[in-house]
Amino acid sequence: MANLLYQNIRRTVAISEEEVEQFRQLLQAKTIQKNEFFVQEGDRANYLAFVLSGGMYSYSVDEKGEKHVIQIALEEHWITDPYSFFSQEKAFYTVQALLKTEVLLISKENHARACDLYPNIERFFRLLVQNAYVHLLQRVAQISSDTAEERYLKLIQSHPNIIEKVPQYYIASYLGIKPQSLSRIRKKLSKK
Repeated sequence: MANLLYQNIRRTVAISEEEVEQFRQLLQAKTIQKNEFFVQEGDRANYLAFVLSGGMYSYSVDEKGEKHVIQIALEEHWITDPYSFFSQEKAFYTVQALLKTEVLLISKENHARACDLYPNIERFFRLLVQNAYVHLLQRVAQISSDTAEERYLKLIQSHPNIIEKVPQYYIASYLGIKPQSLSRIRKKLSKK
């Protein structure tokens, strides 16, 4: 548990194991059962979660009741409704467990405390948000410029285990395509 957290932070900032251990004291471990809600649209996101095992996803639901997947967080990813977590306003997105998921949670108060006490942690979170924003912009650009097949190939290249853990219809939604289109893409690629 502590090792995964240390590795995750260490990939972004230079930090000692002792600093990560001090930071870890501000986190709490929790198990979220499959299909259990972590945040629901309209509620307040009081925690930011670091996924140790399992996976969660965030989504919005349109007026037709169709889910639109915004983020998929498997092992060693952070997830919440960021607008709600940082502003303490109502959440735009729902965050739900894809499978039984072990997480480390940090509350808004402990997040602020960690950023005040540990400059490396503050830098880590700043870079985490910055990188998430850049990734979001890249995703928007890919949806408008890349083919569905190119988006799928980039996703499985960067997250090879996503296919085993995430249902195809959520992957399709994340890619901005219909599940039938993803089935055709996967069938075509399997023949190559």
